[in-house]
Amino acid sequence: MKLRFCIMACVAAGAFFVAGIPSAKEESVKEDARKAGRAVGSAAREVWQGAKKAGKEVGHEAKKAGQAVGGAAKEGAQEFKRAFKGKK
Repeated sequence: MKLRFCIMACVAAGAFFVAGIPSAKEESVKEDARKAGRAVGSAAREVWQGAKKAGKEVGHEAKKAGQAVGGAAKEGAQEFKRAFKGKK
């Protein structure tokens, strides 16, 4: 995940430097800043989406594992109860 973040940060920095400031006009500086901001925002959004997807996947797998453990515990408790029920 860190590698992906570093790559995106480098791409965003590259986009910022490539955009550059072609002239001293105020409007072009603002437009270049907007373009660089959009590039950085797009890269950050892409990284966030990837992290969100990975988090959902981890949560889903943890839920499945928890359900399996819970089911086994329930079954074990029922067997334990049946064992002691028969001894009375």
